[in-house]
Amino acid sequence: MSLLIAYIGILAVLIIALNARYLGEFFDVMDDPLNEAHKKHTFSTPLVGALMIGALAIFIIANQYVFNATAKMTGISVCTILVAILGMYDDKLRLSWQLRLGLIGAICMLLVYWVPELRLTELAWSFGVATELGKYPGAIFSVLCLMTLVIAFNMMDGFNGGVIGFSLIMFIVMAFMATNPHRQAICLFIASALGIMFVYNMKGEFFLGDGGAYALGLLTGSVALLTYTHGGVVSVYADTIFAWFALPTLDCLRVVISRKISKASPFYAGRDHLHHMVMAVSGPKRTLFVFCFIVSSSAALTLFSGQYTYIVLLVEVGLLFALAIAARKYRRQSAT
Repeated sequence: MSLLIAYIGILAVLIIALNARYLGEFFDVMDDPLNEAHKKHTFSTPLVGALMIGALAIFIIANQYVFNATAKMTGISVCTILVAILGMYDDKLRLSWQLRLGLIGAICMLLVYWVPELRLTELAWSFGVATELGKYPGAIFSVLCLMTLVIAFNMMDGFNGGVIGFSLIMFIVMAFMATNPHRQAICLFIASALGIMFVYNMKGEFFLGDGGAYALGLLTGSVALLTYTHGGVVSVYADTIFAWFALPTLDCLRVVISRKISKASPFYAGRDHLHHMVMAVSGPKRTLFVFCFIVSSSAALTLFSGQYTYIVLLVEVGLLFALAIAARKYRRQSAT
């Protein structure tokens, strides 16, 4: 990737961060806590994450056409922009969950059709077993995986630094894993921009919003699938990817299942996510530290675990399960 385009792209993100309130008011995407009872911040905050991730996608496309780098990232970038626009409209108009889910699914289908390398025709597990999916079932499974990540990132976006910090760790890991110098450069470009976003998000200058969370979920998930299908400097298994995204996806599935059992809508805004439960015990900054520690530790271990990667995944799942039980138990005791 061109250093000039990368520098300009990172500068664009910084400019958006510095002018977040003006842009949020201009596009009418301000998060007002008075309108939603579950919000804990005390003043309206701009939801301009979609502008930042969209800007990164635009510069990746520009790099493709200036230097004829890779068509794969063009497709991923265009669909990232589309889902960012969808999320911004959702932030502004509060679209129904049926419409949101349908449009997210359509964008993910377009992406998998546009970039065939994202189709998971086979899942190779670290313990020596391969699951054959085939062309069309594999494409459907890929769409479902991307949709799950988009929704999971949005659900995880409930405290400053959470989704951005998670994605920052993932892009650093994927940069290390990349065998293609261009994809490695793109991962480092995105990670650098996320570093700036992390600082301003932690200061409360802006929130990602639905648009930013959707876009970051699709972008991170797509690059992860490319890392799997193209391989890395060390072996990348299906359970490697599952270990990377265990935190947001398992919590998303837990919330959906628990709300279905209680006959509530899985898509309404609530405070029953893992980060809400842990924050009730330790506060947002410690929660961020715990999450980043779990994610970075498990991701780092997958780089060296080889055929024992499934053990890393099982340990991580067990740790997240124990964390959820402990946080829920503490919150119930505090309530009584």
